[in-house]
Amino acid sequence: MSKSSTAKQPVLDQASVPTRVANNQTLRVFACVDTSSVSARVVPHARAIAQALGGALSLLHVVEPGKSHAPFDPVEWDIRKREARMYVSRLAKRFGDEADKISVQLLEGRSADQIGECTAGRVGDITALCSNDDLVADHIGETARRVLENSGSSILLVPSAVPEVEEASYRRILVPLDGSPRSESAIPTAVRIAVHQKAELILIHATPKPEFLRTAALEPEDVELYEQLSQRNALAARKYLDRIRQSLAHCDVVVRTVIVKNGDVRRLLADAISVQSADLLVMSSHGHSGYGDVPAGDVSRFILSRSNIPVLMVRTPVVAGSDHIYSSAESKGARRPHGTVG
Repeated sequence: MSKSSTAKQPVLDQASVPTRVANNQTLRVFACVDTSSVSARVVPHARAIAQALGGALSLLHVVEPGKSHAPFDPVEWDIRKREARMYVSRLAKRFGDEADKISVQLLEGRSADQIGECTAGRVGDITALCSNDDLVADHIGETARRVLENSGSSILLVPSAVPEVEEASYRRILVPLDGSPRSESAIPTAVRIAVHQKAELILIHATPKPEFLRTAALEPEDVELYEQLSQRNALAARKYLDRIRQSLAHCDVVVRTVIVKNGDVRRLLADAISVQSADLLVMSSHGHSGYGDVPAGDVSRFILSRSNIPVLMVRTPVVAGSDHIYSSAESKGARRPHGTVG
């Protein structure tokens, strides 16, 4: 990415979120469900996202082999498959209708592996699943973790503790931005969802607390420098968010900007979810750090594991051979306000 490209205005047109993906395929949301009592909570949220983005919804269920070492029983296996298909078909009928039919896919094997194979090559699709398979907070379940690490699609994680609803609706959508083009790549998706849901769009920027090498007590000039840097970051963040808000003026959506500062960026954003009474969080998988050799940035992973609301993590294509989005930049200097998101 050249120096000039980093200063380029983000593409914020709603039309920039395609309803078709690679190989002329329709954008599809894969709602991964099992037979647990909390799994079905994913479906209304997946359906709401699919409707907002003009995509199709598929229910994906994996029939897993037993963990015992007993001989394989083909009759029992056939019964399990038929029961699973009946269960998922009931879910499709429950949440779909004649005008918005939900397709069903039944796979066999280990859940994370089969989900990954099913969504492989469908760049731009969304895989939706429970972030955990019980009501324990602040962790990502094994299947969700493996899908997050191995899938190339965007991810919608729905906490198992969210209320059970027949139809998901969002009033406030939170979008973390750190000044990087990759964090801004989540904006078009968030805008389309906000327009469809008639929700308020909250653009939030978190500025970290300036750090000094503490080998001794801070001198007066250090304290002055700290204040100057804090004020500079707050002013730069305000100008940045105002510019993004102005670029969304043509969209039929209410946009509000929020700045949280002087703390750990991850915790500032996690706390903002409840402070802002957000219903949905839409964020890029990577932000200013931009390392493409990890499935998600540190901030994104923290939010995914701590959020008590659904989180849509939008993946952006990684250019082959580039480990960092600024690896080819002519200058390593600061371009935009810092506050790493991912």
